[in-house]
Amino acid sequence: MTTSSRRPRPRRRGRRSRRPHRARCSGASSWFKAIAELHKAGIQVVWSAVAAADLKDSTTNVTYLDPAGLGLPDRDYYVKPDFKDKLEGYKAHVANMLALLGNAQPKAAAQAADVLAIEIELAKLAMTATEKRDVQARYNPTDLRALAKQVKSVDWAAYWKALDVTPSQKVILGTPKLFAALDTLRAKFKPAQWANYFTYHIVEQASFALPKAFDDESFALQKLLTGVQKPKDRYKRCIDATQTGLGELLGLQYVTKYFPAAARQNAVTLVDALVAVMAEELGHLDWMTDATRPVAQAKLAKIVRMIGFPDKWRTYDFDVKRDDFAGNQLRASAYEMHRLLAKSGKPVDRAELQMETYQVDAYYRAIANNTALPAGILQPPFFGPDRSVAANLGGIGVVIGHELTHGFDDQGAQFDADGNLKNWWQKADKDKFDAKGTCVADQYSSFEASKGLFINGRLTLGENIADLGGVKMAFNAYRSLRKDATKVYVADGFSENQQFFLGMGQAWCAMDRPDEVKRRLAVDPYSPPKFRVYGALRNFPEFARAFNCAEGTPMRPAKTCAVW
Repeated sequence: MTTSSRRPRPRRRGRRSRRPHRARCSGASSWFKAIAELHKAGIQVVWSAVAAADLKDSTTNVTYLDPAGLGLPDRDYYVKPDFKDKLEGYKAHVANMLALLGNAQPKAAAQAADVLAIEIELAKLAMTATEKRDVQARYNPTDLRALAKQVKSVDWAAYWKALDVTPSQKVILGTPKLFAALDTLRAKFKPAQWANYFTYHIVEQASFALPKAFDDESFALQKLLTGVQKPKDRYKRCIDATQTGLGELLGLQYVTKYFPAAARQNAVTLVDALVAVMAEELGHLDWMTDATRPVAQAKLAKIVRMIGFPDKWRTYDFDVKRDDFAGNQLRASAYEMHRLLAKSGKPVDRAELQMETYQVDAYYRAIANNTALPAGILQPPFFGPDRSVAANLGGIGVVIGHELTHGFDDQGAQFDADGNLKNWWQKADKDKFDAKGTCVADQYSSFEASKGLFINGRLTLGENIADLGGVKMAFNAYRSLRKDATKVYVADGFSENQQFFLGMGQAWCAMDRPDEVKRRLAVDPYSPPKFRVYGALRNFPEFARAFNCAEGTPMRPAKTCAVW
């Protein structure tokens, strides 16, 4: 990016020249305009802008700004010696990508050095993965006027105009130190260096739509970071691109073909059973005071449950051209970016599904106090209409219990029934809750996921608490649904209780390469799949009883941890 030029004015005697200041503004103008254009296209560099529910007023969407624009998975890759080989490999990748634009290797290497220098500075200003889990620390409200005074390198009015959106008056900064340092960071690097950084991120994001050499080099980075040996079939990635751009349009077709009404009703029955069991459990927790108990039960009762698919399907308003794949991707990305940011200042729709219907996934959102089970996960191995109650509750039931428990994990417990960031605990409850969470964090930190690499119990605490609670609630729900059964089912010699636990184990069967394990341990709030099963079941006495585990063995340890 080059600085814009203006015709110089004659210098007047007796007055201080302000021309140097204008020169700096000129550079800033070019810089922020480039960022605005990239953000408009959905390419988040330097910072990201999104709209989401205000954590302390969950009825209204506000604008959030947070660090962005790192090409590696996490800030640790830039600042920790453990990832030195990945950083060096990334630098070579950036040079190779820029060389494909026609630059000679020496020049491309110099440009890559610029990209790395900028990203290292951005990484230093970013939070660690564990710090990002501190909800209170990430809620830093300001307003448009204060933001404009703090960050002079950005003409914020022009920025929002370029994006064609109106931000909320209240703006939340996820990482204030980035914006406090933004003017200095911008001035530290020359326009040409910023141009190299911007160019790389454009090319990397568009690599699949560019000639094959770009796509191959993009895969080289994926291979470096995860250890994967060959790229996903191209036709499958074309399908992925269509899903990204027209997700709900495809979701409607998926539901029509693969998700009968009976499947939805069966899932609703299971969710109702889980909620009833969890409400009962909250009623007799020995560590929760009587003052907190009804508040917790009221929050559980108010969780909005979305099963299978949305009640209202989204429409799309951008051109799709048969002979313009790259253009289709850019238009889809820009449309989605605008759709999301345009929510700023508008009421929150708690019933909006935040996931595509065909995704094999589920979620709980604390700021909306809602949970979703898309049709995609309501399929084997998690769920099947012809499977036993035990197997279904061991699969999808554990997922349901997991998501419901998120409302009461170390993060979810900070939000009330309406999704507001608000303390509803008595101090005695909170102290006991924190102590139980520490037990979980310490235990999981002792699990060696790969040689010399251990799980970060604090980073994964919320998901581990949810796994522990999910297994317990699902098992109790299964036993409740089968309490009046007159016939006991045995499958391949396994009892119903054993079928429940086998159903859970089958749902989390997975294999990861060592590089992928290392990446996930650094950035992923989930424990590796093996330890999601191992950690949850070794802490649940019913598993040891079902399989007659001897005392003192790994699956029946002397000390166990539980929160819910």
